[in-house]
Parts: sequence; structure tokens; C-alpha cells
Amino acid sequence: MTGRERILAAFRGEEPDFIPFTPNIWQWFYYHQTHHSLPAEIAKARHPFDAIRQLGGDILARWDTQHSTRTVYTAGEFSEEYAGSGDWDEPMVTSFNLYPPHKSQLRRKFACPEGALTQTWEYTREAGADFEAEHWWKSWDQYPAVRYMLEAREYAFDAGDFQNWVQRVGNDGLVMVHLTQSALKTFHWLAGPENASLFMLDHPEEMQALARIHEKKALALLESIVDNPLAEIFMSLDNLDSVFYPPYFYKDYCQDFFSQAADIIHRRGKFFVVHACGHSRVLLPLVGASHVDCLEGITPRPLGDVELSEVRGLAGSETFTVDGGMDAHRQETRHDAEKTLHEYTRRLIESMGDKRHFIFASSCNTSYLAPWENLKYFRDAARAYGRVK
Repeated sequence: MTGRERILAAFRGEEPDFIPFTPNIWQWFYYHQTHHSLPAEIAKARHPFDAIRQLGGDILARWDTQHSTRTVYTAGEFSEEYAGSGDWDEPMVTSFNLYPPHKSQLRRKFACPEGALTQTWEYTREAGADFEAEHWWKSWDQYPAVRYMLEAREYAFDAGDFQNWVQRVGNDGLVMVHLTQSALKTFHWLAGPENASLFMLDHPEEMQALARIHEKKALALLESIVDNPLAEIFMSLDNLDSVFYPPYFYKDYCQDFFSQAADIIHRRGKFFVVHACGHSRVLLPLVGASHVDCLEGITPRPLGDVELSEVRGLAGSETFTVDGGMDAHRQETRHDAEKTLHEYTRRLIESMGDKRHFIFASSCNTSYLAPWENLKYFRDAARAYGRVK
């Protein structure tokens, strides 16, 4: 089977030849590419797709491809500029942004009659990632400007750009369509998790009003692209983790959006995925009730709080597709790595029972500290123990 056939079979509950093996190595790859530390056998690779193909994995893409979904402002004035410094000679690609050579900061500004909002992203070499160094929304008195920004914000889908990514992947896998994210994650991007939580607790009516504005725009985006024949799997790029998504916030700021999106997608026979980051045990019943098909990146203990064999039961659905298992704790294994990772993978696959609706994947991401040899050990183990028929 091809990678595309294998992944679709997993979502459909059919029997692929092997459990799909879909390492999310984008951050790992770009870190090593820009720091000139790619292993010799992939030293000439120009894109993560090249490395996954060399590894013999299946491609389930949503990093570069997410930029096919673009933010457009119909009012106000939006601007951005790059600053900072770095020793990389090629563009730096991160989960969320693209930095030109030698630049490490991205500064944005939105000006409107209600005031000016500013945001700064900063890439740090030590983390191998970028983070919001300055959030748009710093104090409650900026609410009118934030509301103006959300009302002016529209989402546009570049079908041509998306088609180019689909063609680049070919039959080696699938490209997920980026649907932005829930209102809760939008608030995290705007204000940071701490301030967003305080705003939701102190000003629930105003925050619910903002949530409805965002959800309306995101669902309009979905309606405009759901019938595209190249769009088969849709992704809400949240960071689902009960530390930042406690059940009471999920119910107020995620559940309706996920349920409505799932209904629109399922009526076309397609699939809805939400990205996860960390602890998901207490959220799985709510995710299942929202009719989400899959959490991308289930993290087992010790970094997560749920074993993959428990996921379908907690979600309340035998057709829930379990994606994950390759967590950073095990990716970075150094002592007797081949034996350790083979034994872990064998036990994990055996614990799943029915091997359908299972994708052996990175739990959120692949650590840039993970040795290339460990990724090959995971691959070998997935093929050795993951035969379905």
C-alpha cells in the first residue's frame, strides 16, 4: 500500500498492510538543517518530506501546509517586520512562522480606531523553536481594540498553494487542511494562557462574544473549502492539554466549535483532527462527545497521562483514531536504544488489540535532541510488529 492508502485506511477503520508510521519531524529537520547537523544519509535533503521518504515513513503533513490558510484584515492597518539576528544562512521554518536568513524576531502591529496592538515572536537557538515574546492583548482595557481586530479578521484559503503541497506529497501520504483553531486557543494567542484565563473568569459575557466572532469566521472558512476534493483531513491547530484546556473552558470555548466543524466535515465523509499537546485524559470524553475523529499526538506516560490502549474507551468510540506514542522521553533514549525502543513499540502495539484506527506517530513533535538512529529504530519496530494483515 502507499502511504496515502495506509493513512486513509487507518481513519476509515480498514485494514492497512502495516500500521501507518508518521513521524512529525519538521522541527527536528529544520533545526538540524539550519545548524548544519543533518545526518550524512539525509545531508542533501531540502525538506522534511525528503527525510521522511528516506526513513521509509508515511507523510501526514500540517506544518508548511498550514500556510495555505491565511489571515486577511478587512479593516484597520496590519503590518509586520523582521528583526533580531541569527547565524543561519537559510530561511528558518518553525511551527508557526518563516524567518528570513539571519533574522530571529517577527514584529506585528494592528492599528485601528480603538488603539494599536503589537505582537512579537522570537526564535531562540536553545529551544530550537519560536515563542510569543509579546502578546497582542496585554490588559483588559484593550478589549475594544481586540474585538475590532477579530471583527476585521477573515480567513482565506489558497487552493493553489494547497494543491502544490498535495502534489509534493503525492501518494506518500496526506496533507491536512488548517482550519485555524478553537476560540480558546485564539485567546491564548491573543493574551497568553494566564491573562486569557483571567479574562474568561472575570468577563465571561465579553469573552463569549469574542468566541462567537472567531467561530463564525472559522466555520465560514470551513464551508468554503470542505468540498475541495483534495481536502480529505481537516486540522484544528490547538494545543489540547488539560493544563491549559480544563474541562470547564473546553465546554465554553471549544465544544460547540468542534461539534459544528465535525458535522460539516462528516457530512462529506471526511475526517476532523485536533492537535494535542500533553495531558488529555480528562478531556477525551469531551473530545469524543464533540465527534472529533482523532487527536494528533497522544502522549503516553510519563510525559502524558494516558496509555494509548485506553484512548478509545475514554473517548467513548471504537472508531476514534489513536495517533501518537512516540514521545520525546523515548525519542531521546540513549542507553541500549535499539533494544529499548523495539521492546517499547512491541508492547505498545500489542496493547492496542485491534490495530485498526491506529497511527504510530510523534506525540506532538520530534525533539531535535532525538538521534537519527532512534527514528530508524522506531521505523524498524513499527514494521516488525505493526503488520495488520
